[in-house]
Amino acid sequence: MNSARSWLVWGVAALAYIAAVLHRSSLGVAGPAASERFEVAATELSTLGAVQVGVYAAMQIPVGVLLDRLGPRVLIASGAAVMAGGQLLVAIAEDMPLAILGRVLVGIGDAATFISVIRLQSGWFRGPILAQMSQYTAISGQVGQLLSAVPFVWLLSAAGWTLSFGTLAAVGGVAFVLVLLIVFDAPPGGAPPTGSIDVPEGWLPRLRSAFRTPGTRLGFWTHFSLLGSTNLFLLLWGFPMLVEGLDYSQAQAAGLMSIVVVTGMVVGPIVGITTARFPLRRSTLVLALVALVVAAWAAVLAWPTQPPTWLVVLLLVVLGAAGPGSTVGFDFARTSNPLRVLGSANGIVNVGGFIATFAAMPAVGIILDLVHSARVAGGEAVGLYDWEGFRVALSFQFVLLALGFLMVVRMRRITRSRLREEEGIEVGPLWAAIARRMRRRPD
Repeated sequence: MNSARSWLVWGVAALAYIAAVLHRSSLGVAGPAASERFEVAATELSTLGAVQVGVYAAMQIPVGVLLDRLGPRVLIASGAAVMAGGQLLVAIAEDMPLAILGRVLVGIGDAATFISVIRLQSGWFRGPILAQMSQYTAISGQVGQLLSAVPFVWLLSAAGWTLSFGTLAAVGGVAFVLVLLIVFDAPPGGAPPTGSIDVPEGWLPRLRSAFRTPGTRLGFWTHFSLLGSTNLFLLLWGFPMLVEGLDYSQAQAAGLMSIVVVTGMVVGPIVGITTARFPLRRSTLVLALVALVVAAWAAVLAWPTQPPTWLVVLLLVVLGAAGPGSTVGFDFARTSNPLRVLGSANGIVNVGGFIATFAAMPAVGIILDLVHSARVAGGEAVGLYDWEGFRVALSFQFVLLALGFLMVVRMRRITRSRLREEEGIEVGPLWAAIARRMRRRPD
């Protein structure tokens, strides 16, 4: 455990996750190109993005159950192969149906990757570093976002649709081979292979057990609250908002989107260390981040004119911090469930952010179309992706953010009550803990 080989195995699994995020986020920067290639409006384009996210969310519970039975190696390798096939279909697609089928396959393969890497960590690492490993895995995903925001944008503009998405398919094939060669579920003599664990009660009771644990549901709403807005921006609507709505060039927009990625890479280790050091205050960190996301979007959307660049950058920094914050949800699941149901628990948590994304993506597209039609009917000559349309459409997020915030508060209360009843641990108000710590500080 915690050996050089542990880091090698995790590193190859992280590379597979980087490839998965690159596959996932490739459509987000290819939105304008997809609109032109398939000749579709905002609602149809949002369908192309939402179908992948919907499949991803729908597959989380089945993947979690399979993960407890088959182990992470099988799931990560299978996911890489399926995503490679999906991107190949997207590369050759000339119309929407084939492109949608390709994105469905990408969603299926992507669904199998992240929670499998999170589960793999428990087979190769022990101790406090586990809380940080989840953040390191999330940071590796940010590398995939960065690859889509910069080199893939360049490749798409230089080489065209077919060659650029075909290259992504080749990347998936390489990830598949590396996982088969290097990744195993646990070291010799370590944790038993997942398939050998005795689970006589069956998958449904196991899933129910994970869901009934308050920490799992707290993790679900944490993920729901903090990942939905970031995903909405990175996976589909951020690039059109910056280019068409706010008149940045494609190069400038790619650079701005990379701020989200770089911020996540910086903030991730800080969140990991903080949650490991203050495990009873993790939910307070989550609520503070949700409040920051609400405040940042409110400032940008309520600005009387087009928001200045410094305010847009501030929003992107906050969205970048929200990504690592969402990963705290998996830490809630890890510390609340036995290892034999951790795959199912992680699947439940991972559904959260993608349900929020799936709800928001098509809603923004529909509202954009409705606002555009109403303004054109009123005699205005405006483009489909006008900033005023984005201002109205993106406000839909506040409904989801408010719901998430309230549910985190509720599940935190239930989780702390269970902690008090079962372990005798009383979590007092934050201000009291701060005052107590200051009184202990030497003069």
